[in-house]
Amino acid sequence: MEYIKGAWKNITMNKGRTVLTMLGIIIGISSVIAILSVGNGLKSDLTSSLDDMVSGAVTINLDPKKTDKYLTAADLKVIEDAIPIARGVSPSFSAFGESKYRRTMNTRVLGGTPGCVYEFDKGFYSGRFFTEDDVEYANDVCVLNQMSALFIFGTTDAQGLTFDLTIGDKTRTITVVGVVRSEEKQLEAAKEIIIGGSLEYYYADIYVPYSLLTTKYNLGKEQFTSFLLYPAPGMADEAAAKAKTLAENILDLRGEGAVVIQSYASLMDMYVNVLDSVTLVIALVAAISLLVGGIGVMNIMTVTVTERTREIGIRKSLGARTSSILLQFLVESSLITLLAGFIGMILGFGLSFIVGNLVNIKAAIHTTDVALVVAISVGVGIFFGIYPARRAAKLNPVDALRTE
Repeated sequence: MEYIKGAWKNITMNKGRTVLTMLGIIIGISSVIAILSVGNGLKSDLTSSLDDMVSGAVTINLDPKKTDKYLTAADLKVIEDAIPIARGVSPSFSAFGESKYRRTMNTRVLGGTPGCVYEFDKGFYSGRFFTEDDVEYANDVCVLNQMSALFIFGTTDAQGLTFDLTIGDKTRTITVVGVVRSEEKQLEAAKEIIIGGSLEYYYADIYVPYSLLTTKYNLGKEQFTSFLLYPAPGMADEAAAKAKTLAENILDLRGEGAVVIQSYASLMDMYVNVLDSVTLVIALVAAISLLVGGIGVMNIMTVTVTERTREIGIRKSLGARTSSILLQFLVESSLITLLAGFIGMILGFGLSFIVGNLVNIKAAIHTTDVALVVAISVGVGIFFGIYPARRAAKLNPVDALRTE
């Protein structure tokens, strides 16, 4: 405690010099904190957006470079029945077209089986999902979410409404049998898009029986090179591995690496890892000012040792140990950098919120960031304080007392 009191007294005796010494550390810490906080916020927003955009489905693809084989609807049924932890299996089938009600809307048409119901974790606003009968008879029905209902019909109460769906040169009248809930923020965004008159830059999503696309729109045969697996919660890896093995056995592709698993969880991990790496690199660049600040601390502490040479000589002649002198100057340099760290942390938090508001990202402050600031601050103080502290501790008391 006496070391801290002594260090505080010496620091406050030269306030101007202390502030200038702390400046580099303050800038470095505030920059690092701001970058980490905004990076954390961006990562949180990205994760949330991907959660809204994608489901927990696992995609199983046949690599066209390694095989020209394909799966049939019967094969997919075998895979679904053989995996109890799979809630549903559906071919991955899509096309683009136009929906026409009172206006024409660009539309992405996703073909699937009733297993696609697990794509929607928000539940139904009204109606139902299409059934096995709808798939068997290629019925002209669809399911869409509230946001797409707003785009096409201008209302979320779309169950039972019909519209014309054109894909290529074929047009059919489609009946909405179910409307899935959308996030409130998605509905607000859809309303703003409609009011702003910029619908041509967006598209609606609708789900239809895949057989409607293959038969009535003539979009190919029931020969699938990609399918979706909807596993039970927490069972994605196990279910995907079993589906991959089954697909390889059905098509006699064992050991050829032609069946590839792609999960949205792994995709999200990839994006988050890239963002973490970018954030870290930028933070390290900003941390260069910490190096400059640390050198400044070392220079000032060296000057301080020179100025207090006589004082050190007196203390040594009165019996002060070398370790006591060393510790005194290390505490002083560490206290300077610790104070600078706290000031930089406060400024960094403020800066992160300002930047976050400017780019519409909610900055996230983690306790690990605070711990990192304290550790870096003390570490810089100790590392750059060692040289002047050792210089002070090694002074010969006789020579020191001769210093004027």
